Amino acid sequence: MIIVLFAYHRWYRPCIFFVLLTFNIILFLQQITINLSLLLICTLLYLTYNFILETWVALAFISPGNKKPDLISEGWISHYHNLDSIIHTKSHFDDNIRPLVIIVHGWRSGAISMLGRAKNYLEMGFHVIIFEMPGHGQSEPVSKWTAGHASTTFNQFFSNMSNVFDMNLVNQIYLHGHSMGGFVLLRFSKINNNSEGKYPIAGYVLESPMTCYSQIFKESMETLRIPKFAKNVFWQRLSSHFNFINPKIPDVSNIDEVDVPKWGFIDNNCLVIQAKHDDRLGLEHYQKLVEAQGKYDGNLFEHHLIDDLTHAGARNNSKRDEIIRNWYEKTSNHSDSVKSA
Repeated sequence: MIIVLFAYHRWYRPCIFFVLLTFNIILFLQQITINLSLLLICTLLYLTYNFILETWVALAFISPGNKKPDLISEGWISHYHNLDSIIHTKSHFDDNIRPLVIIVHGWRSGAISMLGRAKNYLEMGFHVIIFEMPGHGQSEPVSKWTAGHASTTFNQFFSNMSNVFDMNLVNQIYLHGHSMGGFVLLRFSKINNNSEGKYPIAGYVLESPMTCYSQIFKESMETLRIPKFAKNVFWQRLSSHFNFINPKIPDVSNIDEVDVPKWGFIDNNCLVIQAKHDDRLGLEHYQKLVEAQGKYDGNLFEHHLIDDLTHAGARNNSKRDEIIRNWYEKTSNHSDSVKSA
């Protein structure tokens, strides 16, 4: 508990250690006796070690930054949900019974960036909800952003949808996650155990998803120029912060616990759409997911690489939209055949 005191705010702990370190240096410069010198040297080493580690951790917990503007368009309604943090959603419903898709955007994105995808689902005859992750769009800012927090708030939102939306108008639910949104849905699928429950889920669409935090951790090591010998202590400190601020999910101790399949996998119908030339995540996240999902039978699983799809900025893409439409028809037929078996 002491190791992560003040862990909820990104820069509190580095600042505290910096103040203590500065004070200790002043004492050291003013000291007289040898015994006091040795004590202050040991304290200096301890404070320096922790100051460096906490600074690395603070830099690793990057914030979403500038928020996307609100989606203002005919038929779209805003709702604010008082969960572990205040979450904003945009919804487009009518009075007919239809399938519902819930879209979760990517890192530093928002509802407005998902409008092209949403329009495709509307044309397919869906109700649509766009979930803005904590710290994004019109959702409440967070001091320290984690996918764990985003996953638990999404689970809270999903469990309480009937408090806001008329679920009698919904006959099926699909989930669509882009990039970080895909990572959030992978965890949600593990929390929710989606084969049963209040609102059974008919399928997932994961678009250029992040699936392995270990790759992001590796990037952080390189970006922050953290020496290899410090990898384990950095991970231990980073994971202790993560565990402290995410009490609603089991503690993470090993790096593979934040990778697919331990972080989560889709035990349901699943479509993976991947930008072939992904300039943000590359193809390793996609390959790891395909490998993991291939081990589970009984559901409809497809994966597609798209040449002209980009990771960011792909608000409109005709190939992606066509693949989604075709897959949806297959899932409907697959569901009917399972029921009749």
